[in-house]
Amino acid sequence: MAGVSTVIPDWEPLPKELWPLDAFAAYILQELGLADEPTKQQLGILEWGDEGPQFQITVGFRGVAKSTLAAIDAMHRLRIDPFNEKVLIASNTDEKAEEITGQMLAWTQTIDILRCLQPRPDGLKAASAFNVAPARAGAEQAPSVRASGILASALTGKRATFIVPDDIETLNNSITPLKVERLFHAMSEFENIIKPADRDWDPSNPPGFDMADQVRQVFPRRISYKGTPHLESSLYWRLVRERGYAIRFWPCRYPDPSKPEEWDAYEGNLDPLIAAEVQAHPELVGAPTDPERFDHEELLGRQSRMSRQNWQYQWMLNTRISTTDRYPIRLGDLVVLALDGKALPELVVWSDDAELRHTDLVCVGMGADRHYHKPKVLGSWLPRSEHWNAGLFIDPSGRGKDELAWTVLVELNGNIFVLEEGGTSAGYEEEVLTMLAQRAKHWGVVTVKAESNFGDGMFAALLQPVMTKIHRVVVEEERVSQQKEMRIVDSLAPLIQQHRLIVAKAVLQRSYAEAEQDPEHGHLRSLPYQLSRITTERGCLEWDDRADVLSFGVKHYLDLLAKDQEKEQQKRVDEEEDALLALFLSDDASAIDTLVMGGRRPAQRGPQGGVTREPRPVAAARP
Repeated sequence: MAGVSTVIPDWEPLPKELWPLDAFAAYILQELGLADEPTKQQLGILEWGDEGPQFQITVGFRGVAKSTLAAIDAMHRLRIDPFNEKVLIASNTDEKAEEITGQMLAWTQTIDILRCLQPRPDGLKAASAFNVAPARAGAEQAPSVRASGILASALTGKRATFIVPDDIETLNNSITPLKVERLFHAMSEFENIIKPADRDWDPSNPPGFDMADQVRQVFPRRISYKGTPHLESSLYWRLVRERGYAIRFWPCRYPDPSKPEEWDAYEGNLDPLIAAEVQAHPELVGAPTDPERFDHEELLGRQSRMSRQNWQYQWMLNTRISTTDRYPIRLGDLVVLALDGKALPELVVWSDDAELRHTDLVCVGMGADRHYHKPKVLGSWLPRSEHWNAGLFIDPSGRGKDELAWTVLVELNGNIFVLEEGGTSAGYEEEVLTMLAQRAKHWGVVTVKAESNFGDGMFAALLQPVMTKIHRVVVEEERVSQQKEMRIVDSLAPLIQQHRLIVAKAVLQRSYAEAEQDPEHGHLRSLPYQLSRITTERGCLEWDDRADVLSFGVKHYLDLLAKDQEKEQQKRVDEEEDALLALFLSDDASAIDTLVMGGRRPAQRGPQGGVTREPRPVAAARP
């Protein structure tokens, strides 16, 4: 690899032996010290990109080097025809796109055969956009190479001959229907940016021009998506079905032709070489397709560190696992209500009527599960002093990937109300313990319970002194068993399906706002996402802490859930009427005077929901 020089060599045609893209790629990889030649699957991706249709999608597993291959393809075009080629690299953000174009710019300075393309000292030479030296000055507004985020305003306005949308679809920019439509609209803009073919261009006439023929089109115009699925309903499939794009898949392991759930997931678009090999040799099923880069042991290690869902999406490229029948919890089955904890409704009736949708809340459910609902019927509201049995439930965690998750729940008449929830990766820091004690005091909780699986009593020992200072409640610990995913589904699915989990509206507003602040992992860590994607399969989610602690809290109230809320409401009304009647029939003059003055019956002592009711002062009798 040569050093950087300030002298730009004159452009000369690329040597004939490097005209084939695979030979050019091998040369670049050798110069970069990455490999002697492309792997078998990389050659397949290069061939598809070079000889495939004008509108194409390459779906390859993570680590197959799609972005590097796209950069090599773009530099191949520019090296052969720097006069006419205009390359646009798009990604989910400007920064991601500039990583690729910055790499291309660096190659023009460090690889001998590309040094003739480095920008002139007086020309455009930024990583976000640059002109190669041989480009015809002033001929066109568009630079030779430019980078853009998919949703950036700079995406439009300049034409391109070769467009590479690289991993533009992410969880964060496609989590809601509004975001999906916005992204798809931006994707459609590529077809307006791509330049039409020259009138005299003959695709059967191979490139063979000399310096006197610098205006003839050499390469076909092309939009070449490179991506890996991150979602259960990838927009790549929508491009295929609605806009006629051709798609091809390169999974990391050979799928099983005898299993429709594996083979049919690619809908006949599996790489032909992979398909032919595994059909001719069934013993290849499950073997690595690209063992030079990822052998069996390496794949096992990566799979063990990922959720099954993400493994299927990003390495096996199978989005068909996400049929809605597999997911027992629908966010639309939640009852969402504005709650401040001062009072709760005795009776709550859910309905999916369109007029009861929360139009100001963003729902991240799958498929048609896109709306939260208000209750159709609400009974009378009981103040906190009448029923309160709130609990703070905690799933402890150390630092790192997992979160310390917590939730505040209240049970009333067989319904459970979620007043607040959250999570932190700060572990057992003093500010975390103080925050938990303050939340307990704010909601007046009477129960504080933590899972004891992590630390075996250490967390309770740390939290108890802080809790004693701020809110005097005993911190209990409880060991949980059973597979975590099964436990979450068994606890929450029946409750939510019966519309007996009522969530404070502020909980969902805060959850979405916090998730949006972390584009990479925010939604994966959020409670609504975890609830809507949980299944009974082990390791189905990368993060499940918040759903887990919610199920832990629900389990605490299990014995109280066998109630009919209408009967409980009627029981309370009957009790109040009986008490008033007894007060009226009493010979106690002060009691009669109290009744006449509109006083209430004396509160009864006794435990209810973990709280001992204290008698209220009775209005003094008139002298």
